[in-house]
Amino acid sequence: MSLIFPYLFLGHLFGDYVLQISYIAANKSKNLKVLGLHTVLVFFSQVLFIVGKNFSIKSLTMIGLLSGIHFLIDLLKFLCKKKFCNTWYYYLFDQSLHVLSLLFISSQLTYLKPFLPRTLAVLLSVMIFNGYFVSILVHLITSSGKYQRDYIGYALRMIAPIVYLLNPLFLIIYALFCLIPVFKFNKRGFKFNILNYITTIVSTIILMEVML
Repeated sequence: MSLIFPYLFLGHLFGDYVLQISYIAANKSKNLKVLGLHTVLVFFSQVLFIVGKNFSIKSLTMIGLLSGIHFLIDLLKFLCKKKFCNTWYYYLFDQSLHVLSLLFISSQLTYLKPFLPRTLAVLLSVMIFNGYFVSILVHLITSSGKYQRDYIGYALRMIAPIVYLLNPLFLIIYALFCLIPVFKFNKRGFKFNILNYITTIVSTIILMEVML
């Protein structure tokens, strides 16, 4: 795994999820100006996390290229009007294209030494991945209704990589805790069902092991 990949992965996740407010999420597939705004935010998010020693015009150019690729990938969704493009398997296809572009650009930025500690970049990226990506994926698989942000669920899933970083054995305790009773507290406005549970545990172990 390229040393720079976790930083680009974090920049992608931060720009694609954290900075993607409801207005952008609802309109980037309908309005090119909104899609352009989203791409600009992703660009600055990427730059924010890779700034460090040896950062140069070349680095900025490569991030510009990465953002251009991001725009083209999202443009596919913009142009696609079929039901298939709103399914969970298209969502996985879409995010796989983004990851491939991150891998390619990271191979061109091996000279960079970002200021942000690598372990922190890995931790933050897995936290965002668990919080947002897992939530949206499970929603697309299990529900046909409108997606709503579930901040309590985000917090529960984001805890997993922190626990794992402290000690992998603590993840067992976390997993057991989350089985009481594989939560679904509708009155409190969040779901933490079995699919959320399994995906969170598996993604935490795999991503932390691969990127650390």
